[in-house]
Amino acid sequence: MRPFLSRVTHFGALDAARWQTRRSLEFMSRRSRLMLCGAAVLLAAAEVYADWATWVQLDVSIVFSLPLVVAAAARNRRLIWILATLLLIATFVVYAVQIPAGTFNPREPFFLNRVLATATLLLSASLLHVLTLVVDALDARGREAEEASTRKSVLLASVSHDIGTPLTTINLMADLIRHTADDPALAARVPELARSLQANALSVSDMVSGMLDISAIDSGRVMLHESEFSLDELFAQERTSLEPMAFAKGLQLHLASRSPALSLRADKAKLARVVRNLVSNAIKFTEAGSVTVSSALADRHMVVIAVSDTGIGIAPENLERIFGEFAQLRSSSEDERRGWGLGLAICKRLVGMMGGTISVESVLNRGSTFTVRLPRSSDEE
Repeated sequence: MRPFLSRVTHFGALDAARWQTRRSLEFMSRRSRLMLCGAAVLLAAAEVYADWATWVQLDVSIVFSLPLVVAAAARNRRLIWILATLLLIATFVVYAVQIPAGTFNPREPFFLNRVLATATLLLSASLLHVLTLVVDALDARGREAEEASTRKSVLLASVSHDIGTPLTTINLMADLIRHTADDPALAARVPELARSLQANALSVSDMVSGMLDISAIDSGRVMLHESEFSLDELFAQERTSLEPMAFAKGLQLHLASRSPALSLRADKAKLARVVRNLVSNAIKFTEAGSVTVSSALADRHMVVIAVSDTGIGIAPENLERIFGEFAQLRSSSEDERRGWGLGLAICKRLVGMMGGTISVESVLNRGSTFTVRLPRSSDEE
């Protein structure tokens, strides 16, 4: 375990160094872009002045695209088009001032040169605009990859921190069971030790399963299997497994039904998993009172599912982080198989896959309400 933890610490130090380096590079990049923008404006002004100060036969406007290249290097698409517009206007203003009176002709060579110069200017602006879009998209993908790498390192650090306790317990339990062969007096403790060993093994199994689920969702390997179904039907199916949990803690479980029944088109199995997880959490963090599951129609296209409890509530500073991986809140009664804090992270991903959102409102010592909003059909905007 120690080599594993040392590698995680090393990864954390590397991530901190990467973050500092990225901040420094971003700061330098902003300064460089501002300098490039200034250079582009100055170059454009110099070219217009040179065009104005020289004779019309010297076609300075042929190089009017150069400031646009500098603006593109600064990735400032707005500046590209501002300069292109101003330079286009300047091209014909200078020509109108310099051409002798009465000599204008659409086929006159100097006028045709100006037309070709402006066409080149507009084409260059368009190409540079597209180029900056491509570069920004590539940068965004690079940042996403870097953020994903950072998240993986954070997850690895969290796993190494939290998995130590059950693994140590499993090792101790196995060692005690092994020693019963040498000390018959310990034989009576074997069932208790076996139960503890099984509980910790199942806890680690839950963590691995949750991590695999998150990895599969994030990598796009989880597909939606949509069907039309009634929410009352889904709630009734989940009642079978959820009522014993509530009954064991002396809680009332209310699954409110609507008349007429509310239906939607979504992935029934994934939505059932979301509801099951939210209700299980509500029961876990509620010592007295009730847990209520209800549904409503927010508008013609949106279904709202709410899971409310009368439990311990969530502190305001924790409301933002509870949907993150390994975000754990303690219940008033410690559970032998305490969760890993992956359930809500999985719920958020599953709801997002179905085109919906999940949010929470809570008051300490009064209860919480988790709200899932889903489109009635994935085809609806």
